[in-house]
Amino acid sequence: MIEPMLRITLLLFYSEKKRILRALQNLGVVDLNLSDTETDRMRRSQREVAEIRKIMGFIDSAEKNGGTQAGAAPVSLPAEPKAQLEIIQGMLAEKERLESALRELKQELIRYDGWGEIPVDGIARLKQKGVGVHLFSGSERFFDNYDFGDECVAVVSRGQNTVRFILITLHRDAPVIPFQQFSVPSRTITEMRDQSAILGRKLAEANARIAGLRKNIPQLLRSVRHIETRRRFEQAKHSLVADRTETVYEVTGFFPASRKARVLNFLETRKLAYEIGMPAGSDNVPVLLKNPPWTRLFEPITRIFSLPAYRELDPTPLFAPFFVLFFGFCMGDVGYGLILLAVSTGLLFKPAFRSIAILGVILAAATLASGVLMNSFFGANLFVRDGDGLIKMPQDPAVFAAYTVQGKTTFPAMTLSLLVGCAQIFVAFIVQSVNEAIVLGWRYAIKALSMLIMATAAFVLAAHVDFMHLGFNAKFGIGPLKVGQWLTAIPIVAAQAGLIAGGVLFFFFAAPERKFWLRPLGGLWDFYGFSTGLMGDFLSYIRLFALALAGGLLGNAFNQIAFMVLPKTATGLDFATPWVVVTVMILIVGHSLNFALGALGAFVHPLRLTFVEFYKNINFRGGGRIYRPFGRASSVTSVT
Repeated sequence: MIEPMLRITLLLFYSEKKRILRALQNLGVVDLNLSDTETDRMRRSQREVAEIRKIMGFIDSAEKNGGTQAGAAPVSLPAEPKAQLEIIQGMLAEKERLESALRELKQELIRYDGWGEIPVDGIARLKQKGVGVHLFSGSERFFDNYDFGDECVAVVSRGQNTVRFILITLHRDAPVIPFQQFSVPSRTITEMRDQSAILGRKLAEANARIAGLRKNIPQLLRSVRHIETRRRFEQAKHSLVADRTETVYEVTGFFPASRKARVLNFLETRKLAYEIGMPAGSDNVPVLLKNPPWTRLFEPITRIFSLPAYRELDPTPLFAPFFVLFFGFCMGDVGYGLILLAVSTGLLFKPAFRSIAILGVILAAATLASGVLMNSFFGANLFVRDGDGLIKMPQDPAVFAAYTVQGKTTFPAMTLSLLVGCAQIFVAFIVQSVNEAIVLGWRYAIKALSMLIMATAAFVLAAHVDFMHLGFNAKFGIGPLKVGQWLTAIPIVAAQAGLIAGGVLFFFFAAPERKFWLRPLGGLWDFYGFSTGLMGDFLSYIRLFALALAGGLLGNAFNQIAFMVLPKTATGLDFATPWVVVTVMILIVGHSLNFALGALGAFVHPLRLTFVEFYKNINFRGGGRIYRPFGRASSVTSVT
C-alpha cells in the first residue's frame, strides 16, 4: 500500500530561516519541494563527494595490489574534509608520478632490449672530440645487401630477423640511410634497471601508504555524509520562496500521516507558523510504499518499472503471488528447486543478501511444488509413470504432468497456464475498476467492471455451447480442476444477460467525458481494442508452459546424452566403467547451463507478464516520485 501523505506549508522569518532549516534537517521527516537551482557551493560539494568516492576506490585497488604488505604506518587524517582531500590527493599525485616514470623507464628498456650494455659515457666523450657514434637497426636481409660504401659499421647483435649496428662518423651528424635510428640513451641498461627497481620500491611504498588509509574509510564516509548534508541544506535554503519584502520565506513539503504527531511536536515546540492539510490534486506528492514483510520483498520489482502515482493502488501485493506462481511454473523442476533452495539458504547467513535470500527461498518453494505437480526432477520423471520414474507412490501427486492416451499426448500444464493467466487478467479488471474510482471517480470505474462481466459471461457461454468444438465444454478439466463443470453450473441465461448488460455498460461508460448520446459510437473502437487485446493477453500466458516444457526437454536431452556414454550390459548400464566420469561431467555442465537459462527465463517472463499484461489491464499510470525526506545524509539513507 501507499503511505498517506500530508501537505505542510511553513512560514519562516529571515532571521531564523537557517536555524529552522537545520532543525528541520535534523528531524528528517518532511520531503521538501526543492528547486533545481545549483550554486557554485553545491557543485563544489558534488565534486568533493565524487573525489572522495574515487579515492576510496583507489584505496581498495592499492590494498588488492598488495600494498598492505609493505608495512607502512597508518596515515592519520584531519577532521576537515577539505584538508583530507589535500593530503590524499597529494599521495595520489605522488603515486601517479611514480607510475608514469616507471612506465616510461620500462618502455625505454624495451626499446633498447637487445643492444646490450651501451657505453654511454664513452660515446659522449667521442662526441666531444667530433666523432659521432650512431645506433641503427633493420632487417638482416636488407642490411646484408645494403652498400654502406666507406662508412665504418659494426654489428652489435643479430636475432629475430633484426640486426642492430653502430655507424661511426668523423662528424657529429648521422648520415641519411634507410634504417631505423635510435638516439643514444642518457644512461646505461644497468642504470635503467637499477632505477626501475628503485621506482618499483617507491611505488610499492606509495601503494602501502594509500592502502594504509583503509582505517580512515569510516572517517571518509562521515565526510561524504557531512558534505552531502551541507549540499542538501544549501539546496533547501535556495528553495525558499520570499515575499516582496524578503523578510518572510515560505517552504512547502510532504510527510507521512503516521508521523503527524512528531511533526506537530516539532512545530509547536518552536512556535512556527504553519498549515497542514491534505495534498491538492495538482501536487506532485512523493510515494512511500508501506507493505507487510512478505510483500516488501517484491518492492524492488515494482521499482524496476516505476513507482505508482500517489493516488493509485500499490500493485506490489497484487502481482506478488502471481509472480511467485509464474516463477515456479517456469522452472517447474524439483532438482532445480533444490539447487535454488540451497543457494538461497546459504545467503540467509549474509546480512547484506538476507532479503534476496528470503525471496529466493519463496521462489524455490514454488519451484519445488511445481516440479512435484508436473513430475520433473532434473528433466527426468520424479514419480513412476509408465514404468519410468524415481519414486513409486500409491497415488501419483503429479496431477498436471503430461500423459499419453491412445498415442495422443495431453499437456494439462498448457491449459493450466492459460487458466492462471485468465485469473490474473480478471483480478486486473477488478483492480482497474477500484483504481479508476479512486483517481477519476465512480463513472470511470464502470468500464473495467463491464469488461470483467463480458469476459466472464463469454467463458460461461463458450462452455455451454462447446465453442467451435474445441473441447471447452462441461467435461473440460485441468487435472483435478473441473473447470467445465464450474462454468456450466452458471445458467446460460445468466451468462447471456451478463453479456448484454456488460456490453451496454461498456458502450455507455467507456468514455464518460463524452456526450451521453455519442458514447456508443466512440465505444466501438474501444470495444475492438478490448476484444482483440483480451485474446492476445490471454494467449501470452502460454509462454509459462512453453518455458517449462523447453527446460524439461533440454534437461532430459542432457540426461540422454550423458547416459549414452556408458556401455550397456545385459542388466542395464555399466556404472563401474571409467566413462562414468564423463557422464557426471556432462550432467553437471548441462544441468548447470539449463538451470542458469531457466532461472533467467523464470525471472524475465513473469516480469514481462507483470509489466505488460497485468499493468496494462489495471491501467497503471506510474511515475511516482520517491519519498526523500529533507534530512542529514545518514538519516536519509536509512529512511530510503
